[in-house]
Amino acid sequence: MLTGGWAPVERAAWGDAFEVLKRPRLLAGAGGRRVLMIGGLRSSFAMDAPCSTVLILRLDLATTEWEEAGHMPPNMYRCFTGLCEAASQGGAIPAAATGGNNKVKVFGGNGKVWFAGKRVRWKLAMWEEDEMGSSGKWDWVDGLPGYGDVVSLF
Repeated sequence: MLTGGWAPVERAAWGDAFEVLKRPRLLAGAGGRRVLMIGGLRSSFAMDAPCSTVLILRLDLATTEWEEAGHMPPNMYRCFTGLCEAASQGGAIPAAATGGNNKVKVFGGNGKVWFAGKRVRWKLAMWEEDEMGSSGKWDWVDGLPGYGDVVSLF
């Protein structure tokens, strides 16, 4: 018995989309008729596979069809892995950047997604959804006053 207007929505074809994302999160898309699923794109189907970027999938609730809404640009994702710091310090890649904790905090709603991480200080990455079929807009939000480590807010 269903209560509160909830109903299961499933399709066998969705399995692959869910298995390729690491730590998927759901947020409301723009306009109230879309759901965004954000997660790390695994480099393989292994459970402990490292991620190569952050992927954003969009579910159109009217058609129940998924599409790729965007993926974090490589130069932006490298900052979350610690490689931006390495480049600014002479190019030596610290051992922690090649593995370890590069988790990305994801939050937002209404078609806007913000990303924070321990390796990215004083700024957030932001993705904003635009019209269907577009890959959205990526940008940095710099100069957050008073917060050396944005992740401590969450």
